[in-house]
Formats: sequence, C-alpha cells, structure tokens
Amino acid sequence: MQKLVVLFAGSLLSTVSVADASKGEAYFSSLNGGQCHSCHRTDGKKSVGPGLEGVSQRHSGEWLASFLSDPQQMWTSDHPETEELKKRVRKSRSPRTLCKKNPMSGEELQDLLDYLSTL
Repeated sequence: MQKLVVLFAGSLLSTVSVADASKGEAYFSSLNGGQCHSCHRTDGKKSVGPGLEGVSQRHSGEWLASFLSDPQQMWTSDHPETEELKKRVRKSRSPRTLCKKNPMSGEELQDLLDYLSTL
C-alpha cells in the first residue's frame, strides 16, 4: 500500500507547474515575449515606464497578474492600486505597451510574476 501512495504522489507532483524566475526573466527580455525591457528597468530607475525594483512589494500579486494580462484595461479601472500608480508616476493616459499581441499563457504569467518578485 505504501508504494502505491508514493507512486501516486510522484505522478501528481510531475503534473503540477511551478513558476520559474529564470523563464520569467527570459520572457521579460525576449522580443518574442513580453518586450518589457523596452520600457522598464529592473532597478528602481524610471525609463519609459517605472522601474520595477520592489514592484511585488508595492502591488499585490492579484493586481500585478491583472495588470500584466491587460495593462490598458487595468489602467482605466478605478482599482485603488491603479489609482496609486497613476499618482506615483504622474500619468493619467493609458500606457501604450509593446507587449506581444497574443495574451500570455498562464505559465508565462506565473514565470514573469516569479521573476518580478526577485527584483
């Protein structure tokens, strides 16, 4: 009976996807991925967009996931974190992103969130 439980647990673990910060970093910089590096620095300094150092401490994971999935939609929302961001960056118009036209997969989003949490 114990062997069956271990085998089952092992097969269950092999199907669970784990976020990978190194994949998220590659996505961040990839021309075929997010192209995030075109507008954002990974330190605290502003480029076209705000610097991303400490972004996971400034914003909730839920908000970051929503913003990364659809920046224009989140920018027009009245979400408190969006309103705080608008004040901090002193912008009211919607950001024009170079993000790839196709939405990120769930795995790409999780990898990117994991990478951002390392900054």
